[in-house]
This record gives sequence, C-alpha cells and structure tokens, in this order.
Amino acid sequence: MVRREFNHEVPIITVRHFTAGYDGHVLLRDLSFDIYPGEVFVILGGSGCGKSTLLKHMIGLYQPLKGAIHIEGKDIVTAQGQQRLGILARIGVMYQQGALFGSMTLLENVRLPLEEYTDLPGEAIDRIALMKLQLVGLGPAAYKLPDEISGGMRKRAAIARAMALDPPILFLDEPSAGLDPITSAELDQLIIGLATHLNITFVVVTHELPSIETIADRVIMLDKRTQGIIAEGRPQELRDHSKNLWVRQFFNRQVEAVG
Repeated sequence: MVRREFNHEVPIITVRHFTAGYDGHVLLRDLSFDIYPGEVFVILGGSGCGKSTLLKHMIGLYQPLKGAIHIEGKDIVTAQGQQRLGILARIGVMYQQGALFGSMTLLENVRLPLEEYTDLPGEAIDRIALMKLQLVGLGPAAYKLPDEISGGMRKRAAIARAMALDPPILFLDEPSAGLDPITSAELDQLIIGLATHLNITFVVVTHELPSIETIADRVIMLDKRTQGIIAEGRPQELRDHSKNLWVRQFFNRQVEAVG
C-alpha cells in the first residue's frame, strides 16, 4: 500500500476550470485539481465518464472548450511553437496498446524520441535507449520486435520509450488493460519503483481496482452523470469512508441499487 509523502506547496500539474466536449456536447465540466511531484495520481470512473478524454487534453492532443492546464507552470492549452514543444518534451506517454512500431526493434522504438528531440550521436542514443530498456527489465530483449514479446513486455517497452528524454511526468492510459493478474501486478511494482526511486510523477487512467489500490497515492473519480469530479483522495479512504454511496459501491464492487 503506497504511502509516500510529497511537497504539497508547488504542484507539477495544475488544472483549472477545465471543460471539454465535442460538437456542442459537454463531456466534462469545470474540473479543477492539482498533481504534485512524485505522486502516482490516478484518474478513474465508470465507462464513458471521460477518463481518456481528460488525459488526451492534458497531453495536448485536444483543445478544451475552456480552462487551463499548467505543466510545470506553463499552460499547454495556449502554448505554441517552441514553447509547446518544450512542454511536450517534459512529458512521456504510454498509450493503451503500447503503440510500438512493429517493424522496429524495442531499441529502435526507444531511440525515436531521442532522435527527434536531441542532437546526440547515434552511439550515445543507443546507450541511453538500452539503459531505459534495462530500467524496465528488458535489456535482453532490446533487439526483439514487438510481436516477439508478450503483452506485458510491450507495455514495459512503451514505458521505456516514454522515459527516453527523462521527463519528470509520465502519462499512462490503461496500463493494465489486457494483462493477466500476475503481469499486471508486475507492472504495478514497476510503476511504484520508478516513482519512488526516480521521483517520476505518474498520471494513470485506469478502472482496474487492484492496480488502483496498489499504486495510487491519490485519485480523482469522474462521473458521467455530473460531468465532474465526485471524489478525490486516497483510494482506501474513499472505499471505506466516502460520503458518496456510488463511490463506495465502485470501490467495493457492489451492484448499484435500482429504484
């Protein structure tokens, strides 16, 4: 059970009055929250509540209808040109399916951000890429193709690629999706280890309760009906003491009463 302490004076991510939607339909309305350096921060909620939508806005893929998203004090919503590229270089992203290039080895996949954002010579890029793969336990698999390794290993390789530029923040979209319980538990321990030893801030979208209770220092829970945040705090405290009945039902896997 994660119990790390953080400096709660200066958040590394600040979201204020965030509203998102499509074609005139509002999906999330007036969200505000902070994330602190070194936290494993989980965004959770029921199906269709907007978890992945929020993450995609936080990494700059979409523009919100209104609101601000500050990463290390800079607003990714309004940033353009070199300032925007500078913000993006400070975050790493692991997408749900890993998004590795199938025709490239794991080493070549991890090399990509270094080739795009740095002027390092090829030999140095190879050393850094191999080091990142070793950090996630994939050094021996560096020259394998994605199809030659397991799903769990592909997730680890995607995390290695996300860490290529040493970003202080990693965004993970459903990291445990499609994994068996043992592989999922191994990935949870990897996340905890990276957060603890490298002080990486993780923003994780998931609905997997075992993972949430293992990795999360703090969570926010989105609700489709209210279009907002209905709970925030440590998962164990929300499970046992939330004043919101639906939040307790979610964490305790209880069927919602009808009528």
